[in-house]
This record gives sequence, C-alpha cells and structure tokens, in this order.
Amino acid sequence: MYQLGDSKLEVRELLVKAFASAWEYTDKQVDRDTYINSSIHVIDSLQVGPEMIYGEEGQGLLDAELDHLPDLLRADGVWVYYEVPAENFFILTWMTDAEKADAKIAALQEEEGSLACVVDLAQEWRREN
Repeated sequence: MYQLGDSKLEVRELLVKAFASAWEYTDKQVDRDTYINSSIHVIDSLQVGPEMIYGEEGQGLLDAELDHLPDLLRADGVWVYYEVPAENFFILTWMTDAEKADAKIAALQEEEGSLACVVDLAQEWRREN
C-alpha cells in the first residue's frame, strides 16, 4: 500500500486516487464511494506506460480483471487526470513538477465537456465488500 513519499505506487491505487480527486470537481450529486466504485467498474481496457495511463470506458469489469493493476508507477512528480465523459475515455499523465502540471491542466480545462485535475496522492479509499 502506498504511503505519501513512496517512490512507486500501483496502477490500481493511482486510479482510485485519480477518481477520488476528480470527484472533488464534480457536482457531487453522486456520493464519493459510488463515484469511485462505478468509475472503476466501467473501465473496459487500460493501456499502461511508465508515464501515462489511457483508459476506455464501456461495459466494464463484469467478470474479468484488468491487466496491469498491480504494476508499479512513479510516485514522484505530479500525475494529471483528464477525462472526457461524453467520449468515454480518461488519461493519466505524469509530469515532472507542479508548475508543468498546472500549465497542462489550464490548457485541458479550455476544452468544453472535459475534466482535468492534479491527482491528490493523499486520497484514500477502501472498497466496501
């Protein structure tokens, strides 16, 4: 499990932290746990690279497990979350520092119908079974 300051974190933890961070920018009509859980379950495919994750949404995790969830990624620098709900995709991009991340987010937020934010690595969430 990731602790603040660790040099690496798992893809699954980064996804949870990204969805929790994105929830902060929604209208909050859906409670946080439901938002995170449903965001995880609609992932249809993941492409994972050392400094980027691309996810497509669709029917989601019905009976299958996604590859790469336990893979380790960088936890230094800053991760930026970007999604376009109408187009059913999200991207997580690693940036070297907060200044570059803020510039990237400012550019992305100019696109109508999208959400972009810094991933708060302090976010925590435990799935209730």
